Amino acid sequence: MLCDFSSRKMIFRWLVLFLVVPRPAITGIIPSAAHASMTRPGHVILGASLPIHGWSSGPPCSGKLSDWGIELSAILLFAIEEINNRTDLLPNITIGYDIRDNCYSETLSIWTALSLASTSERPQEDVEFTKISPAEYGNLFCIIGTQSSATTITTAQAASLYRIPVISPFATSNELSDKRRFPYFLRTVPPDSLQAAAIADILLRFGWKYVGLYFQLNSYGVHGAQSLLHLAEKHGICIAFSVSVHSQATDAELRDAVGRLSSSPKARVVIMFMDSVTASGILTTIRDVGILPHITFVGSDALAFPEALARYNVELSMLQGSLFVQLHFANIPGFNYDRFLQTIKLGNPWLAQWKAERNCSDLTECPFRISANDHPVVDAVYAFSYALHDALHDLCTNYTDCSSTVHTITGHDFFPYLLNATFEGLVGEYRFDSNGDPGGNYKILNFQIHNDTFTATEVGQWSSSAENPLQLNASALQWYQDSPDPPFSLCREVCPPGFIEDPLEEKCCYGCRRCPTHAIVSGNSCMPCQRDEWPDQSFRHCQLIVPTSPSWSEPTVIVILILSGLGLVLSFLAALGLFHYRHHVLIKAASRELSSINILGLTLAFLAPLTLLAPMSTVSCRASEVMVALCFTLTYAPTLLKVNRIYRIFEAGRKSNKRPRFTGPRAQLALALIATLLMMVICISGTLISPTVPAKLYFSPPTGYIEAYCAFGYGSMVSTFCNLLIVLACCYYAFKARKVPSNYNESKFIAISVYSTLVFGMAAVPVYITAATVQQKVATLCVAILLNSFLTLFCVYLPKLYAIRFGVDVQVCEWRSSGVVSADNVSAALPSSYADAQQRNALPVAN
Repeated sequence: MLCDFSSRKMIFRWLVLFLVVPRPAITGIIPSAAHASMTRPGHVILGASLPIHGWSSGPPCSGKLSDWGIELSAILLFAIEEINNRTDLLPNITIGYDIRDNCYSETLSIWTALSLASTSERPQEDVEFTKISPAEYGNLFCIIGTQSSATTITTAQAASLYRIPVISPFATSNELSDKRRFPYFLRTVPPDSLQAAAIADILLRFGWKYVGLYFQLNSYGVHGAQSLLHLAEKHGICIAFSVSVHSQATDAELRDAVGRLSSSPKARVVIMFMDSVTASGILTTIRDVGILPHITFVGSDALAFPEALARYNVELSMLQGSLFVQLHFANIPGFNYDRFLQTIKLGNPWLAQWKAERNCSDLTECPFRISANDHPVVDAVYAFSYALHDALHDLCTNYTDCSSTVHTITGHDFFPYLLNATFEGLVGEYRFDSNGDPGGNYKILNFQIHNDTFTATEVGQWSSSAENPLQLNASALQWYQDSPDPPFSLCREVCPPGFIEDPLEEKCCYGCRRCPTHAIVSGNSCMPCQRDEWPDQSFRHCQLIVPTSPSWSEPTVIVILILSGLGLVLSFLAALGLFHYRHHVLIKAASRELSSINILGLTLAFLAPLTLLAPMSTVSCRASEVMVALCFTLTYAPTLLKVNRIYRIFEAGRKSNKRPRFTGPRAQLALALIATLLMMVICISGTLISPTVPAKLYFSPPTGYIEAYCAFGYGSMVSTFCNLLIVLACCYYAFKARKVPSNYNESKFIAISVYSTLVFGMAAVPVYITAATVQQKVATLCVAILLNSFLTLFCVYLPKLYAIRFGVDVQVCEWRSSGVVSADNVSAALPSSYADAQQRNALPVAN
């Protein structure tokens, strides 16, 4: 809240009592050294609060004069002189000045601000005690200062009582951007929020996501740390610890602060938001404690000066590879040491003290150290001048003579012009935002060692106005012990593919947890793939699993193929033998036609494994379905006709000599063909209705392997059922014909064949259904088919051919039975082949 004249007068009197009246335990006397000022009259007076006396651990103003403070006053006067000499800026208006010393003291900064601001109202309000004579004439409605955020806060608050704007060239605290508390404050230096943004960008550039933070317990450190913590949360940077440090921390406090670093061993990068004095305490304590491995520091602009750290016994080698941001200070054109000496000799009340402190009679004997690059001071003066130029342009009707108008301007009227001022500064265009803050440009310094010499080398820049703010020269960087790679500061394991981060008990620390083998990593979670998919090598994408058919290089498959080939050879030999001995009585008696169909069925049976083992496709699956169905039909339909024929002949022979119907070769062949055609119709119908199709065999738990097999449909079940009926019928008639004479014992071998088929079927079906792999399924089915086929060959055909080839004869034995039928009666009912053989009394049979 702003105060009226009487309220300000009361506040000033209370300040006098606070500073002057002695109190128990403290003395509030203003130092005599503070009762000095450098003034010059003008149409308008520009006030300044500068640190003419340096910082001291004792009472305010007890230290020596500061080179830097004297230099700042000279730069201020140099900028004012430049403007007064210009004709295009503030013509016919002379800027005066009133420079006061705040002695680096917050308390004296209040007093200095109030004493300057009070000169805007004449007569001064009971300030005779200050012993300071203001400029003889001129209107003061703006103050430039101070050198730090802490002193600027008190200065801006005190000046706001008089509605006097304050322009600071050095105060960077974010606290000063609060217009509710500091309604008349501006600055020509960027706020700490931009400095924090630069530090955050550095951390992100090198992937430092787990860092420590030390900050000074003052406005500069606290608000800078707050901005950094906000940005860290936004960008996913974990602050392992955040420790505040007093400006004059005790050894115990420093060891406690460094202990936090020891408890976070993976935080190898530490941010320091503090000045050189406070940072030196932390750095020397880290050195004394002996924390290893090396720590890389990222520091704020207040400690980006290695020479300042060296003055406080900091071992600079421990800072090798550290990075610091520093305000981009530009050299002031035309300001050199000769010009500096000319400026400070004009009415300077502090030169005598300078000479006395250094025991010299001339400045050439005790020269000043100047850097001539504090351009924010020049920019502050120009901001005031351009704003006043704009104000006079609006308020003065006759711009050639505005000396009377300038005396009517107040700080409250002047502030909007100051806030809207735009001008070309020494480092670019200046434009204030609504909070009175400009943009920011920083240098990135890398502390390096070259030939045992420690330097702060510029390796990049950061600009708030650039699209990509941070620009670094990676080749110019030097890390600790000349390491080619930046340090690693991340409290999380580098997870290999297929692993996700798993939080550990330590703050912001993560280990790795394996995802299930069938899951990919999506973000930081495991996402299972579909049933027929499997993760790729990176575990980032699911890819389709190509089903695998049985490999022909497997030992089991090789054995099956060998047996299939052997069976085909034997079938070919059997077919060749049947054809060669087709006129032999034994071949004729066994029905050449049915035997040929039977051999064809055996050949298909030996070929069936080839279709079952072929790469799975719709064609191969349907071919295997037809092949399996037909091979059984062609094998057992003729067998059924054979055994049925034998049974009927001997049954008929018991009653008469008349041959039974449909026992001739043509009738038997027709019946076999009809049965084959019926089976083909069933197979084709089943294929159309419920075909055998390629299917996938999945494993549990999931693996990256899927096997392809032919899933037999309901159509194949119908054909299988029909073949089962044929086999059962064969079994029935084989059993009924078990007592035929030994001369006609082919029915016994048929019985063995069909009985074994049932046994193999009962064993193979459960194994096929419960098999865990496709190879087991296919092998089971193939072995069952092959064994049945081999058994038929060895029991039915090979013995006949053996007997024919080697002339094995069996004498006919008289068939004795309890019945009335004689063997002659039976032979009369047999076909001519059997009768002829019996007449020759040498019917060959296979034993």
